[in-house]
Amino acid sequence: MSPRMTRWAAYASIALAIAGCDFGTLDDLSQDKASSGTSETSTQSLALWKAYDKPDDDVKKAVAEIAGVVERAGGRPVQVTIDDLTKDDLGVPSITRDPTACQGMLVITELDCSLAQIEKLAVAKNQADIYPGSYDKYKRTYQTNIQDFVSGSAPTVTWKTEYTVSLLGRTYEAVLTGGARRVAGAAPGGGAMLVSRTVLDEPARFVAGGDAEFNQDYQLEAFYEIAPSRVVHYYALWREFRVGSLTSSDNLYINVILGNLVDFDVRTSKVCRDNTPLPAFE
Repeated sequence: MSPRMTRWAAYASIALAIAGCDFGTLDDLSQDKASSGTSETSTQSLALWKAYDKPDDDVKKAVAEIAGVVERAGGRPVQVTIDDLTKDDLGVPSITRDPTACQGMLVITELDCSLAQIEKLAVAKNQADIYPGSYDKYKRTYQTNIQDFVSGSAPTVTWKTEYTVSLLGRTYEAVLTGGARRVAGAAPGGGAMLVSRTVLDEPARFVAGGDAEFNQDYQLEAFYEIAPSRVVHYYALWREFRVGSLTSSDNLYINVILGNLVDFDVRTSKVCRDNTPLPAFE
C-alpha cells in the first residue's frame, strides 16, 4: 500500500514514529475519527488485561460476554477510547510508573484469517518481514519453547523484543516483554481463543532527536474465529507518549494510531490470504 500523505502528515508521521507497538510503525496514514467507548468496552478491556496471567477459568469468565460487547460496540472496525488502566489493574510488580498517565484506546476488527494462521503470525520472530518498513532493527527472543507452542503441546509462550525505530530525525530503542496463550473453550461458541499481552519494560531510549518521551505502553489482544477464515481481533492498548506538544491524549494522535492499527489488520488479512511471508520461529 502506498503512503497517503495528507495535511496532517508531519504530525501523523511523528505519532507513528513513537507508536512503539510490538508490530512497529506503518507507512499508511489514516485520520479516522475515534469516539469514546461505552462503559462495557472499558470493562471488557480491563477484565481481559487482569485475567491474562490467571487460570483458564478466570479468562473464560472475563470473556464470557465478549460477543455481545463486540456487537454492541458498533460496526467494525470499531475505534474508540477506553478508561484508564490503574496501578492495581496493571499487576506488573516491575513497573513503578503510574499507568493512569496513559491514554486508553481500543480497536475491534475482523481478519480474513483462520485462528491457526493468527496463532503463528502473532508469535513469529520475523515481524519485520511480515510488516515491512517498520524497523531499523528488530530482535525477538523466546523465553519459553516456541515449538511446543506452535505444535499445540504447550498453551503459552513468552518472549523479549528489542527494536529500534527512526522517523523524522528521531530514533528510539525499546525493550518489550510479550507473550501469548491459547485458551481452549474461551471463545463464543466454545472454540479456542488466543490472548496476547505486551508490556514496555522501561521508557524508550531516544538515541537521536530530542523533546520526546515514550514512557509507557501496555497492549492486550484477543482473537477468536466467528466463521472459517474469519477472526475477530479485539485490541486494547494504554500508552503514555509525547513529542513536542503532541501527546497520546490528543485527538490527532488517537485518531492516527487507531486508524493505522486498522490498516495494520488490512495487511494481516493480506498476509493470511496470500500465505506469504510465512511465519518464522528460528
